[in-house]
Parts: sequence; structure tokens; C-alpha cells
Amino acid sequence: MTKILPIFIFLFVLVNSFGQSQRLKGFIVADSLEGFAINIVNYTKKIGTTNDERGYFEIPAAINDSIIFSSVQYDIVSLIVGESDVNNENFRITLTPVVRKLDQVHISDVNLSGNIDKDTKGIEIKPFVNNESLGLPFRGIKQPTQVERRIYTAKSGIIDRPINYLNGTLKKLKKIKAIQDLDKLIHRGETSFSVTFFINDLGLPEDLISDFMYYCAEDNYFENLLENTKKLSLLEFFQTKAKSYKELKEID
Repeated sequence: MTKILPIFIFLFVLVNSFGQSQRLKGFIVADSLEGFAINIVNYTKKIGTTNDERGYFEIPAAINDSIIFSSVQYDIVSLIVGESDVNNENFRITLTPVVRKLDQVHISDVNLSGNIDKDTKGIEIKPFVNNESLGLPFRGIKQPTQVERRIYTAKSGIIDRPINYLNGTLKKLKKIKAIQDLDKLIHRGETSFSVTFFINDLGLPEDLISDFMYYCAEDNYFENLLENTKKLSLLEFFQTKAKSYKELKEID
């Protein structure tokens, strides 16, 4: 009996420690954050969330998980969760505003008189030219994004491909594409119905609609419903997910 007791205590502590969910929680520090929701994605676990109006966030995360913070107005920040980060209430992540370089402005040498009818007659308007107007192939085909083109370039060539694979460039580009694809999916979900539907019909707070979309995106069926524009099925899907989501968030 004396030998069994220590083993029992060890197993109890082990099971109890595994049962405790590890989470990364803290505050986002950024200029003019009020009114903006930052996309917070656990790339390792393929789950996401957003911050509240104070900048506070909370997301399931374990040591060595890859966490991505992204938004339109701030530079993307990626971090690997360390042992001291998990369940640390004082965790802070600082975001830097995106600096966008404006295209070069060319000043026209056309002299205008101020009379619209007279000035429009003196301006030569060139016809809009594209593949379709010229009768060339590939018209109407969706063009690849900048990241997709960079991935294609990184995978091309006998020398470039293994180099980009070993130095992590290809992996980083694929990670950025996955984040962009998830952001597009969340946006499509948010705009699939009006805001009043999510607030009045589903009973969700407005500031948690984006968070609810990340919750829905964990189900692969969600993307299928959006791709095939199955409105009725999507509505029923949202209603079912809203029940479990509100129980998870303890929303009455």
C-alpha cells in the first residue's frame, strides 16, 4: 500500500497538469488602437481570435507555438511562445504602424483654363487596354496575389528552391499566405449577413463578431458554405455555432 500511494499521487499530479489548458494572454500596445481589432492567430493550432477594446487578448497556446499578430494598419508580428509567456498576465506585444510609400506623382503639362467644356476637348483620352480588349488569352482569370507570386518564384529553379527551403524563406511565405487566406475567410463570414443578424438574431456582442468568425473557421465546413454561397445552410450553421460559442464565452 505504501508503494502504491506515491505512484497514485504522481499520476494525479500528472493528469491534473495536463488537464490545465495553457493560454497566451496579455495586452497589445499600439498607437490609436481604439476601434481596431487585431487578428491574432495561433498558426500551430490553426485557431484565431481578436483583442477587445482595451487591447486585451487571450488565445490557447503551448510552448513553441507560433503566434501571428496582423492587421491592415500595423506590421505583422510573429513570435514563438516561450515558457515565461504562457499564463503570464503581464505579457505585452507592441505593434508598429505600417509605413506606406506613396507612388510618384507626375504633374501634367496640360494648361487648363478653368472652363470644363473647353478643357475636356483639349485632353486626349487613351482607351483602356487589357487582355480582354486585345483578345489575348488569360482574360477573366484571377491573377495571383503578391505572396502567391513570391512563393512561385521561391519554388522555381534548381538552385533557388533548396536555398529558399533551407533558409526558411519558403516556409515564411507560406505562413503569410495562410494568414491572408484566413483573414479573407473571416471577412467573408462577417459580411455574409448584416451586423444586426449577428447581434439581434444570434445574440452576439458586436465586438465579438470577429472572434466568433475565428471560432466558426475551426470547422472546415464553414469555408465550404462560403465558397458555395449556401445562405440557408450558412444561417443554420451560424445558429448552431452561436449556441456553443456563447456557452464557451459564458454569454447569456
